[in-house]
Amino acid sequence: MASINTNSSSMAALRTLTSTQKNLASVQSQLETGLRVNSAKDAPATFVIAQGMRADIGALNSVSEGIAFGQATIGMAMAAATEISNQLTSLKQLATQAKNEGLDGAVIQGQIDATLAQIDTITSTSAFNGVNLLTATAATLNVPTGLGATDQVSFTNVDLTSTTGLALNTVDATDTANLDTHIATIDAAITTVGAALTSIGTFSSRLDDQAEFTTLLTDTMKEGLGVLVDADMAEVAAELQAIQTKEQLNIQSLSIANAAPQSILALFR
Repeated sequence: MASINTNSSSMAALRTLTSTQKNLASVQSQLETGLRVNSAKDAPATFVIAQGMRADIGALNSVSEGIAFGQATIGMAMAAATEISNQLTSLKQLATQAKNEGLDGAVIQGQIDATLAQIDTITSTSAFNGVNLLTATAATLNVPTGLGATDQVSFTNVDLTSTTGLALNTVDATDTANLDTHIATIDAAITTVGAALTSIGTFSSRLDDQAEFTTLLTDTMKEGLGVLVDADMAEVAAELQAIQTKEQLNIQSLSIANAAPQSILALFR
């Protein structure tokens, strides 16, 4: 039946054109964002999984920042402990010199006192962002290593102050009768600092390994997220060309369908 009130062909062509333009908008969105899944309406389950992965990636970035802070803190402690070790080497040399005849013990004692004061200066200034690992009152350094509540490693402070930590408060170059005892005390302090350096170096190495692993884990999660939501731009470009062509054909088809009722006019001539 020919009707000028209801044009079924035109309505069908319009539905097809609307569907094509909807697809075109979706493809253009992928081109603009680079994402195949950009919202929950695109793929609800995938979008929810992707959001969870984005949250984990953000948390891992925070973990990396915490590890970097730990590396800087332990690095400061390592530099300070190394310098204290150097000071103890000088201290032993001074104490040994005091055994030589003809040297002024008081002068050597002044140098020893200055060296001990320098050790305490090093320990008191070896803090990074308020965290000092080389004093008796220092807090334990806790470094996050993962997303779990218990995923962390800890370094307990080591006291390297001259008196309480290294027991060097009795080094006396003028006490010639007991110089060997004083040198033995210095040797014990050298051993203490050596053990501290071993612990610090081991912890530092562990943080370096953890930092590398965390970076690898973050990159892997980003790759997985990309597989889930990233658009294949080559495929999108080809699809865009096809849809644009289809849109042009749909418009032409709608134009033809809209012109069909005009043929009825020929019946009245």
